[in-house]
Amino acid sequence: MSVNMVVDIAKCVGCFNCMIACKDEHVGNSWLPYTDEQQKHEQKWTKLVKCERGTVPFTEICFVNKLCQHCKNAPCEKFAPNDVIRRNDGIVMLDMDKAKGNMALVDACPFGMISWNEELDVAQKCTMCAHLLDSGWNEPRCVQACPLRALSIFDCDDEEFEKKVRDMELEPLDEGDNEPRVMYRNLYRFNTCFIAGAVAYLDGDVERAAVDAEIRLFKDGRLVTMAATNFFGEFKIDRLQKNSGKYMLEYMVEGYEPVKREVTINEDSPCLDVVIVG
Repeated sequence: MSVNMVVDIAKCVGCFNCMIACKDEHVGNSWLPYTDEQQKHEQKWTKLVKCERGTVPFTEICFVNKLCQHCKNAPCEKFAPNDVIRRNDGIVMLDMDKAKGNMALVDACPFGMISWNEELDVAQKCTMCAHLLDSGWNEPRCVQACPLRALSIFDCDDEEFEKKVRDMELEPLDEGDNEPRVMYRNLYRFNTCFIAGAVAYLDGDVERAAVDAEIRLFKDGRLVTMAATNFFGEFKIDRLQKNSGKYMLEYMVEGYEPVKREVTINEDSPCLDVVIVG
């Protein structure tokens, strides 16, 4: 049985309870041999990163919880095999005796999740609160403190978790062959773009929202997807790859000729001006 974590980005509202709970558990508390006490300031074993997409009036914010990925194929373990401990439940730990004075361990993680405790002169990272799990807890403090259950723990064998990865459409935060045990749901809100806009039509001199207008998105002449406008005449097409280039939007409003607009996806999510048909 292995300990695996799932982070659901759609549920996280950025309350920072996870980070506060981590601090509460580890600042001023030494849980040796698991880990020594965490530095009060600067050092964070779980980090909430805010991501903004779009431009006014179509904007979106999400928070991504970054922590040690407890990789099956851990780069830190390859870098320093004698300094890293892999438990039977899959949790990856640092040997606190060998981490003392060993600043090189900080660079052993390409994802930046090993930090340096200047007060104690030791390398440290998330332990998945192994000291609590070993004493009977079902989950780490960060998971226990999450009010919307954006964090969850699955204690199961690898085959069962791989099925959950498929069923829940989970993804790793970073590319590579590290095979993390921390997986993410709704990651598209962090690493993809959307196109947003609105459609209206003229009723005499009055501009009215085009409700249920059909929006078609084409790439290189091929239909990619379709969407419909809401009560306000607005639409949003999501999960488009960053820097994917030029697209063609076709606006279809019953009783009017189709209108086409070209749009380019770079790093940001483009929000288009209102298109008025007729």
